[in-house]
Amino acid sequence: MIKKIWLINPFAMPPKYENRIQTLKRAQYLIELGYDVTIIGGSFLHNTNINLINGKEKFIEREYNGIKYIHIKTCSYKKNGFKRFYNLIEFPTRLMLHAKKFEKPDIIDILGTIPFGNILYFLTKRLKVKFILDIVDLWPESFVGVGLISRNNPLLKVAYWSEKWLYKRADEIVFSMEGAKDYLIEKGWDKDNGGPIDLKKVHYINNGVDLKDFNEHKEKYVIDDDDLKNEDIFKVVYLGSIRLNNNVRLLIDAANLLSRFDNIKFLIYGDGNDRERLEKYCFENKIKNVIFKQRWVEIKYVPYILTRSSLNILNYMPTDVWRFGGSQSKSFQYMASGKPICCNIKMGYCPITKFNLGIAKEFKDENEYADAILNFYKMTEEEYNKICTNNLLAANEYDYKKLTSCFEELILKKYICQI
Repeated sequence: MIKKIWLINPFAMPPKYENRIQTLKRAQYLIELGYDVTIIGGSFLHNTNINLINGKEKFIEREYNGIKYIHIKTCSYKKNGFKRFYNLIEFPTRLMLHAKKFEKPDIIDILGTIPFGNILYFLTKRLKVKFILDIVDLWPESFVGVGLISRNNPLLKVAYWSEKWLYKRADEIVFSMEGAKDYLIEKGWDKDNGGPIDLKKVHYINNGVDLKDFNEHKEKYVIDDDDLKNEDIFKVVYLGSIRLNNNVRLLIDAANLLSRFDNIKFLIYGDGNDRERLEKYCFENKIKNVIFKQRWVEIKYVPYILTRSSLNILNYMPTDVWRFGGSQSKSFQYMASGKPICCNIKMGYCPITKFNLGIAKEFKDENEYADAILNFYKMTEEEYNKICTNNLLAANEYDYKKLTSCFEELILKKYICQI
């Protein structure tokens, strides 16, 4: 009988710091179902200055809120340079060296970081355990989509080879984007096209939201912020990274076109390489309806922010990768807030369109983007409330408790879940 599971995620953090909570919530609800679960991650916490190991220890074992963690010592880094590259190799290599010191699992579920995660395949072979591969980003395809690597780059062929190599060897593959099978077929990697991958082992389980936590936290963890409290303004909220692929400049340009409306304000929460440049851009262009808020928001405060908004924004750089679907964790928090969603990309398998949660469209320019936002501002109360209700109903489909039951069906070979 399957009892002990390792959830290996190089970027896993203690709950206090975690914003990408899929691994954490899977562990929590698997434990409720009776499984013995350990999360294994690196000691350096991505997008922070925190390293949990500053001494000579090779790893540390901790328990947070009843969930067991193993933190493997990894180096700290600040930018996407050599040290980050080294960190990605260091984690699986050191875990391979120290794995025999931990109690052997029955299943290893690995968050796929291709090609670095390929190293851990050999760990699953050495331990002779079932290997589940979790894919939350289509690497390297997403890098190609945003122009970080050219399709003519010879390294890309190596990366695709590594990706296919790992997919072939996994016992089961879980994609968080619904169109993953389309991706594999398009690449010609499935068996029907002469490839090595059996589509019967390919499954879809979305990211999601913990509705129990969300509904408790929105009342319990309140931020003292006059803009959020102000019922007389229409609050357009963006929450997330402020980097190249988030395309926040387009949102700011749309906001500038709406500056004639005194009671529409754009509240931006988050940090990234582009934040200081965009703050300067707003100052120099006298864009006063855009307000930059906290650089980092502890996840327990997110429900309050989102439920105090009038419109929640999903903002990205349009790329071909979106045709396979998206599974942004904040989109499910947006649903749980019960407020409309405005998304500036067109996605395949789009829940915003499927459940009528707002709008998801690739706007041709800031004028069209501004018009879409203005449409929500001018909606009748009946139409606006209908979209709010749709969001609350859709959130129930993506509750982590339900999604973890889908994962259990998979490990017991009874996968029948659908959304």
